[in-house]
Amino acid sequence: MASSSLIITSSAVLFLLTLAVLFAAVPADHHTPRYCAVRGCCNVTGAITISEAVARTGIARNDKCHAPYPTSNPTTLCYCDGFCQRNDPDCCPDFYEVCLGQIPPPEVILDASKTETILLCCHEGNDYQVGEVLRINCNTCTCKPVLYEFATFVCEQRDCAINPEAFGEINDGNFGWSAGNQTEFWGASKDDAMHYRLGTMKPTAAVLTMHQIQNDMPPEAIPEEFDARAQWPGLVEGVQNQGNCASSWAMSTAATASDRLAIQSNGTFKYMHLSPQHLLSCNVKRQQGCAGGHLDRAWWYMRKRGIVTEDCYPYLSGTTSDMQMRKGNCYIKGRDRVPPFCPNPTIRSQRFMSTPPYRIAQDEQQIQAEIFTNGPVQAVFNVKSDFFMYNGGVYRHVPMKTTSPASNVVFTGDQTNVQADGPLEDELGGWHSVRILGWGVDSSYPNRPLKYWLCANSWGTAWGEQGLFRVIRGENECDIEKFVVGVWANIDTDMMNPIKTNNVI
Repeated sequence: MASSSLIITSSAVLFLLTLAVLFAAVPADHHTPRYCAVRGCCNVTGAITISEAVARTGIARNDKCHAPYPTSNPTTLCYCDGFCQRNDPDCCPDFYEVCLGQIPPPEVILDASKTETILLCCHEGNDYQVGEVLRINCNTCTCKPVLYEFATFVCEQRDCAINPEAFGEINDGNFGWSAGNQTEFWGASKDDAMHYRLGTMKPTAAVLTMHQIQNDMPPEAIPEEFDARAQWPGLVEGVQNQGNCASSWAMSTAATASDRLAIQSNGTFKYMHLSPQHLLSCNVKRQQGCAGGHLDRAWWYMRKRGIVTEDCYPYLSGTTSDMQMRKGNCYIKGRDRVPPFCPNPTIRSQRFMSTPPYRIAQDEQQIQAEIFTNGPVQAVFNVKSDFFMYNGGVYRHVPMKTTSPASNVVFTGDQTNVQADGPLEDELGGWHSVRILGWGVDSSYPNRPLKYWLCANSWGTAWGEQGLFRVIRGENECDIEKFVVGVWANIDTDMMNPIKTNNVI
């Protein structure tokens, strides 16, 4: 992707460099060559020392107060500021006479044969020569000379998924959650994170017309806090990691089906861990594999074909460089319900099937009642760029300023990914699907307790709160309550027999 460039100014080391044509010629008829006298830029006057000069003027160094010094090297300079009197002096011959009113000692005359021009870029205490390339977060930067006087890193201008400049804005803003550097996303651009780490297609208008069921559970029976993992110990799936594959549609479907299977069988089918890879590789009709999928098509496959266990069909997509954004080949095809041969030859597995999914009403208490009665549910979630930086707390989207620089922005030092005073980003976000495991109230803010949903993501346990996140409850934050589904378990006596070849959730 082509991108424009922004200049990030860094420290530069310059040893005696300029253009000689900028200055007037030196008269040849003076007994002492005239340099400082011609420049007229002494910042110290009178017979004083450099420390006295600094005390008097507040300035001892003025790199622009220089003159060309005739040597075999046409870029050699001498200086007329107080700083030229340092241990390795580079004062012009008439500096002491013109600027200090002294007779110059012979040992301070500039030895031009020992001068050298070196330009360096500096980043985090390390020096880089002109031409060297450095990766800074999600941008590639090249050390380049600028105006012959210093060197800077010239970097790509891509918005990064992790923007350190936003940490303070979020963490100091009393929003109820904290942002931090998430290793999963450091070095990735925002566009790449949206492309690789989500993967659920927005429900179509037809799907959104699904009948919404109503639960008759009285509101007073709903507890203030609930966690399905505590209610059904050992029966709820842990956090998964989809890697660089937009497979949240398969991840959340398989995990929700696994939860319901274990709970409704009273633990007979616990630890089944149904295979998201089976869905990803074989549910291909009107699906896009690692480029995303529709939840209604995933549940159709669960109902019509069924999927095997994770042990039988391990998840590989997005976990290695050669499997990045690859759904892999389908090894279990067709409608045959006989236990298939597993890609893992040491395992045998049945196909586990589901009834049609049902939609829970877009209502806080209805969603609570469903989870309390039947277990975790699947929810569609609209991810904004700040969500990648979620470090803990109760999430609420915070609109970020654009990181693209305004035309008049000047960058200095080691700053990268600097926010300009531009407009708030116009974020459409990306669609993702997660599991809602429960709910609660965060009382960290006594004056405003925060109601939340407890959700399981599929970005590994290093992200967020050990792979989980909490999000504002009852306000349809990022559409978390808009499309929520579950499946019933139709388990009869025969299905409790582990020898059966077909099991229906």
